[in-house]
Amino acid sequence: MFDDLIECSNNIQTEAGVSPVMFVSNAVLFPGCLIPIRVFESRYRMMLKDVLCGNRTFILSFHTEDLTQGMTGSLGLVRSCVDQRDGTSILMLEGLKRVLLQQRVGENPYPTWKYQTSHNTDDFEMLDKTLVENLRNQIQQLNKQVGSDFELYCSTESVFEITSTCDRLIDITIHSLSFKKEFFNCLSTERKIKQTLDVIDNINRDAIKI
Repeated sequence: MFDDLIECSNNIQTEAGVSPVMFVSNAVLFPGCLIPIRVFESRYRMMLKDVLCGNRTFILSFHTEDLTQGMTGSLGLVRSCVDQRDGTSILMLEGLKRVLLQQRVGENPYPTWKYQTSHNTDDFEMLDKTLVENLRNQIQQLNKQVGSDFELYCSTESVFEITSTCDRLIDITIHSLSFKKEFFNCLSTERKIKQTLDVIDNINRDAIKI
C-alpha cells in the first residue's frame, strides 16, 4: 500500500508536546532534510500504523534508548510510506525541527516522550556578518563548481535560515555519523558556520587534488 504525500496537520511552531519516538543509532535527520527509514521492529510497525492514522509525525533520535536525560531528536513528518510483502515498511521521513526529549510518558507498545523544541543560542544581530557573508559566497562558489545536482540555496536572513543551510550541506557532504551527531546537537550558529566553512574548504582541496 502506498500512502500519498499530504501536508502536515501538526503545528510545528508548537514549542512542546508529546510524540512517539523511534530510536535509531545509525541515522541523523536534520530539519529540512529527508532520509529513508525501514521499519521492521514490531513495536515501531504498530507506531507507524498509529502515526499514519494521525498527524503523520514522530521523533527520530540517534541516542541510546536507555538514557534518561540529554537526549535530542528530530520531529519528522512521514512524506511517503510503502508497505513490503514481509510486513516491513519503507518510508521517507522529513525533518521538521530539533527537539529535546524531556520525559518518558509511555513504553508500551512503543516509546512516547514529552518534548521541547530546541533553539539555537545566537541572536542574528550579534552574529559576525563577515562570517555569514563568507558562508554565502563559499556556497555560491561550491554550487558553480559542483553543478546543479548539488545546488544548495543559501539564504542568510535569519538564524533559522543560516542553520538550515548549514544542516543541508552537512547532510549532503558528510558521511561520518559521529560528525553529523555532534553537528546536530550544536546550538551555536557561529560554530556551525565555522564547521561548515571547514567542510567546504576540504571539498575545495579535494577538488584541486583531482
